[in-house]
Amino acid sequence: MSEDKYANALRATLTEVRNICPPITHSFIFTKEGKIIAEAEQDTEVSTEITLHSFQNLIEKADTIGGLNTFVVNGNKGMFQISRVNNMYLAISASKKADMTCIQSAARVIVPTILKLLENKLLENIVSTPTTSATSYQNLTTENLTGLFAGETAQVDNAVLKEWSKNLNNTHIDEIEIETPNGKTARCKVKPISEREFQGKGLIRIPEKIYRVLEVEKGEQVKVKPAVPWRER
Repeated sequence: MSEDKYANALRATLTEVRNICPPITHSFIFTKEGKIIAEAEQDTEVSTEITLHSFQNLIEKADTIGGLNTFVVNGNKGMFQISRVNNMYLAISASKKADMTCIQSAARVIVPTILKLLENKLLENIVSTPTTSATSYQNLTTENLTGLFAGETAQVDNAVLKEWSKNLNNTHIDEIEIETPNGKTARCKVKPISEREFQGKGLIRIPEKIYRVLEVEKGEQVKVKPAVPWRER
C-alpha cells in the first residue's frame, strides 16, 4: 500500500466520522514531529497549522510526565480533544452540542481499528520474493526509524548503496534484504540516510513496523544485502 492510499483511507475515515457526527467541526491526524497525515475532506480549507504548533508543545510537555493519551478542553463555544492512537495523534474539535459518546467512539474504536487494518496491510507488503545477489551480506547496526510513512523504507549510508551498485554493474539499489541473528528475514525498500548525525556509523535505520516483524533491538547487528529480482540476473 502506498503512502497516498494510506492517507486517502484515513481521510475517508475522518470524513465518514464527521458525516455520522455533524457537530464535529475539524478533525485531523498528525505525528509527534508535526506532520499532518490526513484531514477530513470538509476541512481542507481550514488552516490546521494554526493549532498544530500548540498541540506539539502540549505533547512535548506531556512527555516529561509519561506522555499524553487523551486531552480534552471544554470551552464556551465548543470543545477539542487530542487522543493518542498508536504512534500518532487524532485531533477533533466540535461544537457544544456534540455527542461525546460519538467522539469517544471515533477516538477509541473507529480510527484505531482502521489504523490497525492499514498497518497490517503495510506489513503484508513486506514479503520476501525470490532474489539473487552478487553481493554478500553486510553487518550493520540497527537504529529505530520513527515517524509515519517510514513504514516500508529503511535507510543505510549512501556509500554502502554506491558500493553495492558498483558490485552489481551499477544496478540501482532500491530494495534490501535484512536477516537477524535468530533467522528472521524481511525485504523492504531502501534509501540513503539523510540525517547527518546517523551518517558514517555503519547503521541501518529500520522503520518501526519492520522492527516489530524482525523482533530486533536498537544496537543489534543484522545482516543486510541488496535485493535484486530474478529477472535482473
